[in-house]
Amino acid sequence: MSIQREYEGKTVTDATIEACKDLGINREELEFEVVSEGSRGLLGIGGRNAVIKVINESPKGEPEAVKDLTNQEPIDTVKVQEIFNEIVNQFVDDSKIEIETNDRNILLKLKSESNLGFLIGKKGEMIKNIEFLLSRIVSKQNSESVFVSIDINSFREKKDKELVERVGVLIDKVVSINRPLSLNPMNSYERRICYLEIEKNSEVTYKTKEVGMLKKITILPKVIDKNLS
Repeated sequence: MSIQREYEGKTVTDATIEACKDLGINREELEFEVVSEGSRGLLGIGGRNAVIKVINESPKGEPEAVKDLTNQEPIDTVKVQEIFNEIVNQFVDDSKIEIETNDRNILLKLKSESNLGFLIGKKGEMIKNIEFLLSRIVSKQNSESVFVSIDINSFREKKDKELVERVGVLIDKVVSINRPLSLNPMNSYERRICYLEIEKNSEVTYKTKEVGMLKKITILPKVIDKNLS
């Protein structure tokens, strides 16, 4: 099977970061061609994003291999924590870093009294770049794909909670008006949160539609009440 998707970013590198995070693969595994290298425009006006087309192929008729995790070696997190510590220490003196692992995923929780907005960056772009860098380092060290996520002063936790609340409100509205309603396009991490919340309610279901490099979730009532239609 051949899958072709387009991803955008300010640069080609940014576009490949988005593709790797969405597809759950390393840069070395990513096969793509550059559709457009983008442009900065004149004085920052009229610029265009870079666009890449990702082509991932798997043999026809051959199912995906399911990993046996029972005898899998634990992830070596020492190096990635040391590097993240070094990055943080360049900017703040007082900080605390906790680390959690789940299968092939690492979550670095950073807490500090200092203002760490610059590490989050506009729309979380700085976090995404650091996550991508650390993911590549730890994947190379462990000789397999490992994905690093960073939560700064519960930034991710707060955003996740807001998303859950927003989905809950939309679910109630779908049930009330008996009509499908859609969420804004989201990445795979955000969609997983939505799926889990939607599946808690037996009165609704969902479908997704690709919108550029993201996907839009539409929540639908499972049973259409014709009296409300």
